[in-house]
Amino acid sequence: MESVLEHRYSFLTPPPPVAESDITETVEVDIVVAGAGLAGLVAALRASELGASVAVLEKTKSWNVRGGHISAVNSRLWREAGVVNDKKEFVRQWIALCGNRAREEIVWLYANNSEEAINWLLDHSEAHGNTPRLGAPRYVGPTYTEMYGALLFKIQNTGRHLYEDAVKLGARYYFETPAKQLEKENGRVVAVIGKGPNGYIRFRAKKGVILATGDIHGDKEMLAAYCPIFLKVKNSQYTPVGANTGDGHKMGLWAGGMMEDKPLPTIMHPQGYNRLQSFFLFVNTRGERFMNEDTWCQAKSLNVLKQPGNVDYAFAIMDADWREQLIQGMPYSGGLFNDNSLSVYGEPFTGEREQGFLETGLKNGTVQQADTIEELAEKIGVPPHRLRETVDTYNEMVEKKDDTQFGKRAELLFPIKKPPFYASKFGPAMLAVVGGLITDTRLRVLDKEYRPIPGLYAAGNVAGGLYGVDYPTLIPGNSHGRALTWGYLAARFAIEDGEEA
Repeated sequence: MESVLEHRYSFLTPPPPVAESDITETVEVDIVVAGAGLAGLVAALRASELGASVAVLEKTKSWNVRGGHISAVNSRLWREAGVVNDKKEFVRQWIALCGNRAREEIVWLYANNSEEAINWLLDHSEAHGNTPRLGAPRYVGPTYTEMYGALLFKIQNTGRHLYEDAVKLGARYYFETPAKQLEKENGRVVAVIGKGPNGYIRFRAKKGVILATGDIHGDKEMLAAYCPIFLKVKNSQYTPVGANTGDGHKMGLWAGGMMEDKPLPTIMHPQGYNRLQSFFLFVNTRGERFMNEDTWCQAKSLNVLKQPGNVDYAFAIMDADWREQLIQGMPYSGGLFNDNSLSVYGEPFTGEREQGFLETGLKNGTVQQADTIEELAEKIGVPPHRLRETVDTYNEMVEKKDDTQFGKRAELLFPIKKPPFYASKFGPAMLAVVGGLITDTRLRVLDKEYRPIPGLYAAGNVAGGLYGVDYPTLIPGNSHGRALTWGYLAARFAIEDGEEA
């Protein structure tokens, strides 16, 4: 398979080495971190705390973090609230949700170390007055049941504090300096060549190089090779736009590493177009119902992409009582995009945020309103007779409290009879491809013989093995939790291994 890929995809051909005469400067440190996202920021600070000298290369003008939830299997804040997850049960459910394609030793690495990492982050955050709230998102259905564990950080403050604390300890950041190539001596990765504003710089790493450059979804050729489903998705909500082009994956491959099995897993939450969809009636562009809407967030995105018409959207159909229905059904549903995405544990769900989604959608056209189902169908471009038939069939099942079509639980069956009627256009948004280079449990990149490449580590979305073909939200926010945990561990592993080398 590798030989086929080599002939087909240009990114598998390493670029020629940078000429010595083009290198304008050499920087020597213990640890070089490529990328200043969450994983890179954490790695830089942790390595600095452990006494290492650190240089961080970042292709954009600043460090970058995004999102809100950062999770761990357990944390001291959740323990204080009386919520403690069973690690063994967590791993069993995780493996099942990943279709047994995750590497179990890597799942256990997260399960065993995420609490230590997030408590470390809490110490730093609270020192700056940035105490997170307990995140309420948790799907509570009988299958795909999720666990508490997400923490709602003020993520921009978190990024700034990680950066500032590392700089105070001597870490040096080189912005607008993308990592371009790795250099090896006697099989060991010893340096990173970065391209700065004034020319190439050689960053020599005495102890190790940590790749933390983010995912591949900004490179369409890499998507075609490893994650073709993302080519169907029109909306991307990853920031910084265009920055994540698989730079670390490419450098790791050129250094002899290997990627995990295809297709790589994705995060594509149903937040493209309008975020309001919850457990209401879903119809495709033919006006046909196509799934059990009582499910977790990733399933919605995946099912939308299976529909006819070569589109990446569907419609959630609701009547005038939708908000009351949403509040009534939430105790049986819950979870991201059902919707209590940013709700706080212990606080009542009000639907106020979702009301805002509706009103915004009415203004920008992603939500349509009409006094009849037929008029609504006309506005969204689906056959009126078909939507009428679909709604009538659905209402009959609601009256009987028995969804014989797709098996939605009776507690989440609500009528669509009271005008005005609404159609909310929704579909997946690209957030990240969460797969990458195979590592061992010390996060060392492995070669094709499953031997660690000395001096080379992968963190965050550069690293593979934790997921399967999809992104499980067993605890929402685990992608950020993985970035945190892997950055935290990679710093220590690189220092320890470098001392033994």
